[in-house]
Amino acid sequence: MLTRRRFLAASAVGALSLVGCTTADHPQVVCSTFPVGTGSYNDLAALAGTLTATTGRRIRLMTSGTSIGRLAPLINGTAQYARVGDEYLHAFEGEGEFAAAGWGPQPVRQVWSPPGFYGVCVRVDSGITTTADLRGARVPDLVGSTSMNRKLEAALAHGGLTRRDVREVRTTYADQLEALRSGQLDVAFHNVVGASIEEFAARHAIRWLDLGGGDAGVEKRWREIVPMVAPGIAAAGAGITAGEPVTVMTYTVPVVTLAHRPVEEVAALVGDIHRLYPRYRDATPDAHRFDVAQLLTTPLVVPFHPGSVEVLRAHGRWSPALDAHQAALLERETALRAGWDAFRAHSPADPAAWQNFKSRHIPARPHLEDL
Repeated sequence: MLTRRRFLAASAVGALSLVGCTTADHPQVVCSTFPVGTGSYNDLAALAGTLTATTGRRIRLMTSGTSIGRLAPLINGTAQYARVGDEYLHAFEGEGEFAAAGWGPQPVRQVWSPPGFYGVCVRVDSGITTTADLRGARVPDLVGSTSMNRKLEAALAHGGLTRRDVREVRTTYADQLEALRSGQLDVAFHNVVGASIEEFAARHAIRWLDLGGGDAGVEKRWREIVPMVAPGIAAAGAGITAGEPVTVMTYTVPVVTLAHRPVEEVAALVGDIHRLYPRYRDATPDAHRFDVAQLLTTPLVVPFHPGSVEVLRAHGRWSPALDAHQAALLERETALRAGWDAFRAHSPADPAAWQNFKSRHIPARPHLEDL
């Protein structure tokens, strides 16, 4: 059985073979992230290459296809940074895979939060024009992608539907477009940019279902199941006509670290990410979103590192309201850690039991407009 301790030890050994040695003149930075070839990896590789070439930092990337695999090197100290998916929130809250012995709530901090735009697309010839039209449709149930399945659930909620109102088709994220092409699926959840979706749209006319204009009930449901997501306007992308933007989901795939990273180190790193932006912004389809002006600071569900806050504040991207929200999240972190310790003193590490304990003993996650 692969315990957390053995996994953390194994990831440390794997990193040694990856990063090699270092010198005092060229300090080394290790960042874990998604597998080679993914958009998130490509963005980070472009950034890492620029930083290595211009600042003297020796940046090495570790890769993993799982949330635990991306965060374990950060927790055990093998990596100093990580670019991750929704697991940054799950780790902070100690939920899902992180509601396990040896894990629990983790002191995760956001470092840089470029936005991404994702939506649900259909073929134009399907006749589906709104989320309400998805009733009875063949909708993906994505293998090993809990966070994306939750976003699909949120899209269905926008149309007043649940998964009971559709026909689920078990597939993977990578296989969705082929299933959409062959008629096995009626809808796919996807980034609005990228080679695969652009190639598909070149052969088959697609439509992104508009996710704007939801009522209060939809907003409440989104807060419950996808608190890191907000409606966002996609003005460009595969199948999006110039001048006809569509409302999709926007959320960050952030660079994160732990609370104990030195403020000066993080501030210097993000200062260079900003300063060198013109050198890497055109390297990948999404690298331009690393611009400080585009960073997502809301919905704020995990605190930013103080070093990042310094830079955000200096560029007009921080406010007293965000200060208050950050403080509330730090209070929540203390409550989560104390709650986890109290929970584990009397209960096994069970995700459902921990969620029940949280709902009874820990106040709800703060929202900016409520502070």
